Parts: sequence; C-alpha cells; structure tokens
Amino acid sequence: MFPLRTLQNLLDDTPSAQLYNAAGVNLSALEIGAVTADSRQAQPGALFVAVPGLRVDGHRFIPNAIAAGASAIAGTYTLNELAERGISLPPGLPYLHSGDGRLALAQLSAALHSHPSRAMTVLGVTGTDGKTTTCTLLESIFSVKRTGSPTGSGVGVITTIGARIQGQELDTGFHVTTPEAPDVQGYLAQMRDAGCRFAVVESTSHGLDQKRVAAVDYDVAAVTNITHEHLDYHGSLEAYRQAKALLFRALFRSQPKADTPRLAVLNRDDPGSYDFLASVLAEEAAEHSAPPVAVRSYSLDNPAADVRAARIDYRPDATTFDLHWWGGPAFPIETRLIGDFNVSNILCAATAALGLGIPPEAIAAGVASLAGVLGRMQRMDGGQDFLAVVDFAHSPGSLERALHTLRPLVAEGGRLIAVFGSAGLRDKAKRRLMGQVSGRLADFTVITAEDPRTEDLAEINREIAAGVEQFASPERYTIVADRAEAIGYAIRLARPGDVVASFGKGHERSMCFGETETPWNEQAVMLAALAARKDE
Repeated sequence: MFPLRTLQNLLDDTPSAQLYNAAGVNLSALEIGAVTADSRQAQPGALFVAVPGLRVDGHRFIPNAIAAGASAIAGTYTLNELAERGISLPPGLPYLHSGDGRLALAQLSAALHSHPSRAMTVLGVTGTDGKTTTCTLLESIFSVKRTGSPTGSGVGVITTIGARIQGQELDTGFHVTTPEAPDVQGYLAQMRDAGCRFAVVESTSHGLDQKRVAAVDYDVAAVTNITHEHLDYHGSLEAYRQAKALLFRALFRSQPKADTPRLAVLNRDDPGSYDFLASVLAEEAAEHSAPPVAVRSYSLDNPAADVRAARIDYRPDATTFDLHWWGGPAFPIETRLIGDFNVSNILCAATAALGLGIPPEAIAAGVASLAGVLGRMQRMDGGQDFLAVVDFAHSPGSLERALHTLRPLVAEGGRLIAVFGSAGLRDKAKRRLMGQVSGRLADFTVITAEDPRTEDLAEINREIAAGVEQFASPERYTIVADRAEAIGYAIRLARPGDVVASFGKGHERSMCFGETETPWNEQAVMLAALAARKDE
C-alpha cells in the first residue's frame, strides 16, 4: 500500500495548480486522504475540487465543504472572483487555483494515489457499440494462466456494467458511463495494490470529454466503431468523434513504461472511425517524437487488415473462425457470443492482446471461456419454445446490427419481435431512426418506456411510432407504455420458433422517471414474463 499523501505531494504532482491562501501552513505535514468534487464527501483530510458543471457550478458548494472541515479547496476562480461571488476562505485554508477544474480533479485524484496507472499496462476501449463486450473479452484473455507468465499478471477492468479486480466485483452503484475521476483512480489504485499487471478501462465519449480519464496513462487505445449516438451532449457527429479521439491522443502524452509498447487498434470495417483516427494518429505522430505508437487494424474480411477472420461458421451453439494475424500462422477461435459484430469485438480484443505479446493459445482460451456478457445478446431461458434475448442496443446502428444478427435465428415461418423505447432528454433524432430500423427489420415492434426522465413518454413513443410506420403497417406494431407489461405482451405474443428481444436497458439496474431512479432488472422482468406464460 502507498502512504498517505500530503498537500505538498499533490502540488508537486499537479504542475497546473497554483497555491494561494496558505501562509503559515506546513504543506508537507498536511495529510490529504481524499480528493472529491462532492461537498457532501468533504471532511477533515479531504481536498474539495469545485468543478463548473453543465447545470450547477461546483464553486457554490465551497462554503459547504468548508463547513464540513475540508483541509484544502481547489477551483477555477481566482480569490477575487470568489469574493465577488460572496465566497470567502478562512485564513490558512489552502486554495489551489487551476484553469481547468475537471483536469485538476483528474490530476489531483491520480496524484493522491501515486499515479496507479503508471504501475500497470493500461488498455482503453472506446466506440459507440461493443465497448463493454470488448473489455470483458480482454479481461477473460488476460485471466488465462500461462506458463512462464510473470508474477502479478492479474487483470482489473472498469466498464459501464461495473468494476472487477481479478474477478472480484466492486460496488460501483448505478453509473452507466465512465465513473468520475476520483473513482477511476481509486479503482486503478486497488488494481495496482492487488498486483494486477493489466487494467482495462472502458472509455466513453462522456468520460473522455469530461476528463474523467485525463490522468490515466494509457498504453493501448482501441476502437470498436463510431456511429450516430450522444449527439444531444456533443452537439454534432464531428464533436463526438473528436471526443473519442482523445483516447488515441492520450497515447502520445502518457508516461513511458519499461517494456510496454504503445499501440492503437483501429477497425478497418468502420468508415466512421478508421480514416478519421488514422489521420489523428498521423497528426500526433508528427508533433511528438516519442513515444512511438504502433498502429494495427482488424477486419472481418479485409486482406489489408493486420488481423482478420476467415471461414466464419455461425452455429446455433457457437461461432467458429480462423484468426489470421501479422506475427504467425492462423489459429482457431470458438465463441458462444452471438453475431458477426461479436466476431468483430473478438478481433479488436485479440489485436490488442497480440500487440502486447499475449500468445495465440491464451487468446483462444480466453475467448472460449467467456459464456456471455450481462445485457449483451444475453439468452434468457425459461424453458420456452422460442428464443428470448436481452440486449443493450440503444442506437439506430446497434439496433440494426442486433436485428440482423437475430434474423437467422428465427425459425422458418417464425417472427422477430422487438421491444424497445428511447431515452428522454437525450438525442431526439434517433427516436424516429430507431423506429425506422425496427419497422424495416422486425416482424413486430412493441414500443415502450426507456428512461423517459422529465419528458412526456407518450410523445417519445409517438416519435418512435412515426418511424416504424414508414416501413410497417399499424398491425405490425403496438405501444405499451409500461416496460414490464410491454415485455410480458411480447412474450405472450410469441410462438414456437419466434425470437423475442428487448433492447435498450441491458445491464442497467435502474430506470429514470422524472428525476427519480427506480430499481429495474430487465433479466428478472423477462424471466418473470416467461414463467407467467408457462403457468398459463
């Protein structure tokens, strides 16, 4: 374990911060045990960082942090600007001024834990779809015991589903994106202290843009794809792509590590990311002489890719293919994951692992041992005579891929029944687009709730229905506002040989109505509906 840090340690490790209001304070004796942007967590020994938010300015809560006994304060306002806002600091309460509050939060959090990412090989995975599955595949690959493997070869992973250290789950709450910087650094510190050699970090566009991972020293950056998503936050597809690119730019700014290569992994099959990220990498390489970053690509069938699949065989019980790569003969892969997009996810993970020197047999074993990923094309078995699936697809592109993947699993004469909604206070344009996708590709669509928040659920559902109606008659869809009832409706509608799939909630364990998060478990709801059908 690393010792407690002092305020002087943190200042030394955060060059962008300037210290004020600390006359007479022995900085080397002032121990800091926590860095937080939540004034409710402020207490003696804590450094409170005031971060300007999208809706609330964290500087407003400086008085609360002071009242709670915080040992130091950080913010983006000068002392004069604080005074103009009626905020005064008691003499001797150190104030760290930084021009970027979120960056300061990340840097101070990393400094508090003595920069844990520098003690491990860190892989970041970004993209619109497949991030969690790819991270979980990497976790499974790195978990394979290998002859001659160095001590401390365990793995930790942070995804939108949760965090694990050598297979042990951590309590991460309800977050559905990259955790805040203090949590990211705290998880990384636990991984380092547990002796992990690898850390895998799912790096979302929100997490990258809001600098939650800004102080993570990445060694590998991998992308699955970049499609239409989160434009409500980013404003445009270009801004969304630039947020994703931050992960690849980080490779050129991370502290070099002994015997650890720098690697960028690109998807040649994805027009939304390949050329763009290749140009970003070329731009960064021209500006930085070191460290060098190798670039590898993967593809389902493009012979120009460094890693590709051949002889893909989609069977009901498993998918098999030969993996061709740049460093040796092809080797066989077998997986229980469903669909060609999961073959692509496997290729992404395998490219990263091969680039780090993981042997092919360990990659094959790791892929084969992964039975599935929570809420990602997850089969639900209630003894029924049709296939029931829970999946997280919540964008037009991911829904289209999911429906194409499930279509071959529908028996002759059977139907593909889709259940989904669209979130409130999020990208409104995708509602009609998702409706169009389901209208074209599903035989029957059940439109329902998915985190309506403070928007009118009926209006959200009407927007989806307008898209469905462009490709399907009114007899091919219905609206059932209550999500549990909608899933039950679809299950009751199913006949032998059909496929019923609910999309959008996947792994999430809450649903937001108004401003209240209500507990939710999609798997439990579907299993209950299957049980009720069996009892009828």
